[in-house]
Amino acid sequence: MRSRLSQRGFEQELVAFVLEQLKQEGYLSEKRYAESYLRSRLNRGEAPWLAAQKAKQKGVDHTVLEAVLADMNEDFDAQEACRTLLEHRDPGGLRFEDERVWQRQARFLRNKGYNSATILRVLKQR
Repeated sequence: MRSRLSQRGFEQELVAFVLEQLKQEGYLSEKRYAESYLRSRLNRGEAPWLAAQKAKQKGVDHTVLEAVLADMNEDFDAQEACRTLLEHRDPGGLRFEDERVWQRQARFLRNKGYNSATILRVLKQR
């Protein structure tokens, strides 16, 4: 938020003061932002570590991110997330006869941040 306000021409001192006021009054929270951002990325099918990397690029504090990620990892099942993504992408599971399609599905999951072992387990189950 600080960079956005600075880009719009607001003075640094004013930006710092306003952000500090918002934090003190509970309107601005790094933890809530990190939770919301990670939850939205996980709902899109990304693996937690990839969502965390993107959050770091957005400027989320490392310690806050680790705490939020630890809470989310307890409830996260990578195999189930992969199955859900593949079910959404190919509801009938009809396109797995072709080796090229199988490789494309594996690449799709890999780009979402899942490890090879999880991908192979899920694809072999289909």
